[in-house]
Amino acid sequence: MPDVISFQDAIKATEGQDRALLIGNGFSIDYFNYHNLLEAAGLAVDSPIRALFVGLGTVDFEAVIRALEDAVVVERAYGNLEHADQLETDAQAVREALVNAVNATHPAHREELALKYESADAFISHFKPIFTLNYDLLLYWVNLHKERLNDGFGLGAVTDGGRFRGPFKPDAYCHIFNLHGGLHLFQTREDEVFKAQHTHEGVLATISKTIVKDKCLPLYVAEGNSKAKARKIYASPYLRHCFGKLRQQTGSIFIFGHRADKNDAHIYHAIFGNENITRVWFGIYQPDEAKIREADAKLAAYHKLEGGKVSYSFFATETAQVWDGPPQGEANK
Repeated sequence: MPDVISFQDAIKATEGQDRALLIGNGFSIDYFNYHNLLEAAGLAVDSPIRALFVGLGTVDFEAVIRALEDAVVVERAYGNLEHADQLETDAQAVREALVNAVNATHPAHREELALKYESADAFISHFKPIFTLNYDLLLYWVNLHKERLNDGFGLGAVTDGGRFRGPFKPDAYCHIFNLHGGLHLFQTREDEVFKAQHTHEGVLATISKTIVKDKCLPLYVAEGNSKAKARKIYASPYLRHCFGKLRQQTGSIFIFGHRADKNDAHIYHAIFGNENITRVWFGIYQPDEAKIREADAKLAAYHKLEGGKVSYSFFATETAQVWDGPPQGEANK
C-alpha cells in the first residue's frame, strides 16, 4: 500500500520546483457545499420547473433558463401568448431561485471568516499558480487577505460604479485559474469575462442583483458528467484558456479536497497526460487503508490511460491546517 506523508514533508520534497495547486470542494466544504444548490433553491419538488431540471438531466440553472427562454420564442411564434408569458415568468423564477440558493448556502460576507484567513493564506503561499474546480468565493476571499496572486483582471477597468472589473485579458499576469468558472464571474455576449468586485455591500449583493435585475447568470460549470463539463469549458474562451494553462503546467501539482471521480475525468486526463508535470501530490483527508486503496486505484487508472509518464504520491490533507484559525463565532466571545 502506498505511503502517505504529511503536507509539510511533501512541501519539503518539492523545494526548488515549480509547485501548483488544484483545489476541489473539500477546500470549501465547511462553509459552502455546491452540491446542495438545487435543494436550497426553494423550488417545489413537484413543480414543472423541477421536472425540467430532471428532464434535462442537469443541476445547471443556466441550462434550464435557456430551455425556458427558447420555449418562449416557440410559443410566441405559435400564438400561445399566455403560455409564453408563463414560461418567461418561470425563467425569472429560476434566476431568483439561484439567488436564494447561493444566499442560503454561502457565507454572506467575507468578514465572517476573518479569523481564518491567516492560516488559509499560509497554505496558498506555497503555490503558484492555483487551479480551482470550485465556483464559491472562498479562494477569492482568501487571496484578498494579502493579494499574493493575480487573477488576470488587473488590466481591466472598474465599471458599474465599482461593482465589476474587467474584462479578463489572457496577457495579464494571472496565477488563479477558475477551471469551472465562479459565482463572481460573468461572461458577456461578446465572450468577455468580468469579475464582481468586493464592495461595502458585499460581493454576494452584486451577484444577486446581476442575476435577478440584469438577467445575467454567473459563468460556472455545474454539469454532472465529465463530457458535459468539457463541452461547456470549450464553449467559453475564458474557461478554455484556464484549462489550457493546466495542460501546460510544469513541476509538481498538489491536489487538495478532491476525490478524482469520473465526473472530473477531463481534469485528470489533462494532468496525467502532461509530460511536463513531474509528480502529482494527491491529498487524502484522514487517510486509512480503505481511502488510500480507493485513491490509488483511481489515480493508477488515469496514470495507465495516459501512458504512465506522470508519477504520484499521497499526503494527509488535515496536516495542511488550511482553516486552522479560531472556530466560527470566537471573535464574538
